[in-house]
Amino acid sequence: MIQRVQSLLLVIVVLCGMCLLLFPFVSYQGYPPLFLRNPADIAPIGNYLSILTALITLFSYKRRKLQIKLCYLIMLFNLSLFSTVLCLTNQLYDHDFEKATFLFPTYLILVSIIAAFWAGIFIKKDEELVRSADRIR
Repeated sequence: MIQRVQSLLLVIVVLCGMCLLLFPFVSYQGYPPLFLRNPADIAPIGNYLSILTALITLFSYKRRKLQIKLCYLIMLFNLSLFSTVLCLTNQLYDHDFEKATFLFPTYLILVSIIAAFWAGIFIKKDEELVRSADRIR
């Protein structure tokens, strides 16, 4: 059901997560920019879980209640990723935090949180529409 608004919002969540894998999220003065690719680090785990959960949510369109719960889970993963990127980046990589420059993929995490929130709202509206149609019968 790709033509639905919530499906497009979930695709935006996946694309934001993929941009975090492809582009650097922070650069430090005098150091190469950092990517969220290495699965051995703690920072990209939230990104991988967010992408995987968004794909599962996208293809479970017949189970709307599960989709709503998975949207909240996506938001939780992205919030943990955002807090990890902002708060723990200097501790994980032993760089000076004052010299850090957060690049645009860092802010795509917020776009992903907002898209997952709105997808949950649109899924709730669909569920209410189905319930009201069942009451009419």
